[in-house]
Amino acid sequence: MAINRNIYHLFMQDGWNVEMVVPVSLNFPAGKKKAEIPGEGDPIIHYLNLNGDNPRTYLFEGLKNVLEEQKPRIVLLDNDPVSRLALVVGKWCSQNNTKFFCTSCENLPLDVFSAIKRRGWKNLPAAIVKRILLNKTKKVVDGVFTINSSGKQIFINEGYKNVEQIPLGFDPDYFYPDTSTRASLRTKLGLTKTVIAYFGRLTKEKGVHILIKALQELKELEWLMMMDDFDEYASDYNKEIIRLINDADIMDRVVFINPSHYEIAGYMNAADIVVVPSITVPHWKEQYGRVAAEAMACGKTVIASDSGALPELLNKHGWLFPEGDVQSLKKLLKDLLSINYSVNENSRHNISAYAKNELSMVRQKIVMQASFKKIVGHDWE
Repeated sequence: MAINRNIYHLFMQDGWNVEMVVPVSLNFPAGKKKAEIPGEGDPIIHYLNLNGDNPRTYLFEGLKNVLEEQKPRIVLLDNDPVSRLALVVGKWCSQNNTKFFCTSCENLPLDVFSAIKRRGWKNLPAAIVKRILLNKTKKVVDGVFTINSSGKQIFINEGYKNVEQIPLGFDPDYFYPDTSTRASLRTKLGLTKTVIAYFGRLTKEKGVHILIKALQELKELEWLMMMDDFDEYASDYNKEIIRLINDADIMDRVVFINPSHYEIAGYMNAADIVVVPSITVPHWKEQYGRVAAEAMACGKTVIASDSGALPELLNKHGWLFPEGDVQSLKKLLKDLLSINYSVNENSRHNISAYAKNELSMVRQKIVMQASFKKIVGHDWE
């Protein structure tokens, strides 16, 4: 997505010479999605085809040619270091005196025993492949950026060098308290009651069903639910969500939206409470929760489960409930709705300031640049 390139605009503003390699397209459950075209301020972009669909094993066609032509001093791979791509790029960097960094969203242990415990013996082959890749790539990776503290400790324990935690930064030029856009969208959408919003992917681990079950028991209170529009027939889980909404008899309270990535901040501003009800499943535990960070940047009240990285992300700037606990979420929502809850101006400013200072791409850039300079050392200038 083009908006995710904005962090490199900040690098370029600081005088860095940046070029990017981007896949021509990626395969998602809903189908193939093409990369967005270069936007204003983007660095030079090399669009390459990917061989394969699995991030652990896919490779870029022609990547070595780009590396040979550009001879970069630093390569940042926005892909897990425990991957075939990291091994290939890392070997090239080692041979060409280039410093090599990776990013990781991982927060689950990488040892074989833990993998089998989570997903059974059927996962043994994949777990072994991970161990082989891990033992090879940690020799060629100069630094790892993780987006949660669990991942940081995992890679330190596994023997990777220079492991730093960074936020999965949002662009503060888009995400901030915006009363004008809030008023406009609320009028356009007919939002005259407290709006409880869910933003993000519609998958079981994101826990939307938990939110709907909680709202089912709060029909005596005044509220509307805002969520992204979706194709009911795209997955069995989508069908389940529609069924739950109908069974709860709240379809007339649901406002479906379809904003672009550049418009989502406006809809967050139009909301009052943003809920992030993630749950842990055998193959996944909430790795970050960028929606929570973006909503806080807009000064919103955020209610999140205590799954994975969400407690450290909110850092006492929102409300937490035990993951999967419908009754606890219901109580939180009821308490807030019963007092016609709204964030006062001072609290809204504090929440937004915390997100901007600690979770935005500005903070992400600062940490990354400091790590690059530390590893490159005296040859930096």
